[in-house]
Amino acid sequence: MAVPVAVISCHESKQTVAKNSDWLSDNLSGKVQQLTDSTFKTDSTGKVTGLDSCCVVTSNYDMRGYYTTYVSVNKAGTDKEEGIYTHDSGGLYTGQKLLKNGRIMSTQTVENKNGVYSGAQDFDSTNKMVAYYTDITTNDYARVTGFKQFKPDSTLKSTMKFHYDDQFFKDQSFMDSSGKEISTYAVTLDDKNNVVESTSKEIKKVAAKKDSTVTTVTRYRYDAYDSTGNWTQRTEMNEKGKPVNIVKRTIIYYIDYID
Repeated sequence: MAVPVAVISCHESKQTVAKNSDWLSDNLSGKVQQLTDSTFKTDSTGKVTGLDSCCVVTSNYDMRGYYTTYVSVNKAGTDKEEGIYTHDSGGLYTGQKLLKNGRIMSTQTVENKNGVYSGAQDFDSTNKMVAYYTDITTNDYARVTGFKQFKPDSTLKSTMKFHYDDQFFKDQSFMDSSGKEISTYAVTLDDKNNVVESTSKEIKKVAAKKDSTVTTVTRYRYDAYDSTGNWTQRTEMNEKGKPVNIVKRTIIYYIDYID
């Protein structure tokens, strides 16, 4: 699963990165240690009106390029959500722990055999199992392409399917226990593999009426890049092209890899 590939940017020498690295799937150049995304609200002209109430998000990567932690803090500083992620020696994901204001909310454990995911379990804040997963499939980049989720009593709860272009996410679909599709999410990438449009669809059941579908389209414009080629400012727009948010990104690199 962890076959190395060469990644080259115009401001760094040739480097070897495992093909299942989160640096690659997150479309990051260089040895990124930390990303901090701050979301600002805008008016219809794109003028910033202030920091969004939620949230400033900081994500961290280890020196192999795997996602390790994130911290999300709201504007008031009163709500703090954290995620801790683990990987094995080959880079395969082995689990996560999610916390809110320092309290464990949920955990997940993942097993793999011979470099292939073989199962997973979800636990609540009391460490009680609430779901387990089977039929986990992946592509050549160790990105999960599908799974089945079951309740603890072995009743099928849902099925998920994902599609990728190599390491880059393209779309996903979520089916209920009967196999009926209840939500989808898809993205369009530009020639730099940045997301330029996302479309989410949610099918809502209405009692005694035909199900309704709610579709949300978001478009993205990249306004600034750093010298390594990673974006540092992005404008999010609605379906009509009117700005809604501006995300400003601060990037910290592992210093021993900077030219």
